[in-house]
Amino acid sequence: MHSHGQHNHPYGSTHHADSGLRALFAAFLINLVFLIAEVIGGIISGSMALLADAGHMLSDVVALGIAVWVARAMKRPPSSRRSYGYGRLEVLSGFVNGLILWGIVIFIAVEAVRRLMTPQHVEAGVMLPIAVAGLVANVASAALLFRGRREDLNMRQAFLHLSADAAGSIGAILASLALLYGIGMWVDTAASLLIGALIAWSSWGMVKDSGHILLEGTPVGVDLEDIRRTLESLPGIEDVHDLHAWSIGSGEPIMTAHLVPADGYTLDEILQQSHETLRTRYNIQHTTFQVESGPCPELHP
Repeated sequence: MHSHGQHNHPYGSTHHADSGLRALFAAFLINLVFLIAEVIGGIISGSMALLADAGHMLSDVVALGIAVWVARAMKRPPSSRRSYGYGRLEVLSGFVNGLILWGIVIFIAVEAVRRLMTPQHVEAGVMLPIAVAGLVANVASAALLFRGRREDLNMRQAFLHLSADAAGSIGAILASLALLYGIGMWVDTAASLLIGALIAWSSWGMVKDSGHILLEGTPVGVDLEDIRRTLESLPGIEDVHDLHAWSIGSGEPIMTAHLVPADGYTLDEILQQSHETLRTRYNIQHTTFQVESGPCPELHP
């Protein structure tokens, strides 16, 4: 026979404060207004850099809209149908947003090559003030999300979108200044390629981290071998096997393990010290232990 011990916690996203949701919504509105301004300005000026930055801002508006929806959905408690709650929504949105950003990078690269082959006139006088306004919007929005960027993947992906877009706005400003001083039309195209590179760089980490969670990889910062050694050093535990750790969402590690008990210790003693050790030393709140009733014929890593 086997005995199970579980330290139960809600798997919902209680760490998502209302203030974070308000910050996301405010950033969404700011970027929506300036997206419209950049598209109009890019068409009037003929600037590829400005249109590239508008394309990235479009992804920001979509990303922030999704982030607002995810933040609201994650406040819902677990149910019989969604026993883990909605924490994985932030991971899915981060992964999808990263792929959308890569699509925008491809579009920018193709359009930049076309512009190099067939240069077009750019109205730098129209481009400059709109690029400056876009930078202000990006910085203001990123500042709203700065404090919460480390809380979860949802806030992080929104912050990364805005930070990369701020860099893109700087590129558009520099390109417009170069055009005003007659340096050359190629500067606008070069700026758009730089923006595309920044988008690809900023999105890579988000896709990698969200993909790792979707594949149920070991959470970042969790050392399973160290945990194994710690558990095996506790009184009453002779061996630990079938040790696994994964995440539902960012910041929500879950761990399971089989424990082989030593003689002279009760089930309650073994479970209590195991749960308490992982909670206090590793900050893992969600744990499930199976205590073997006898020697296991085959130990698994």
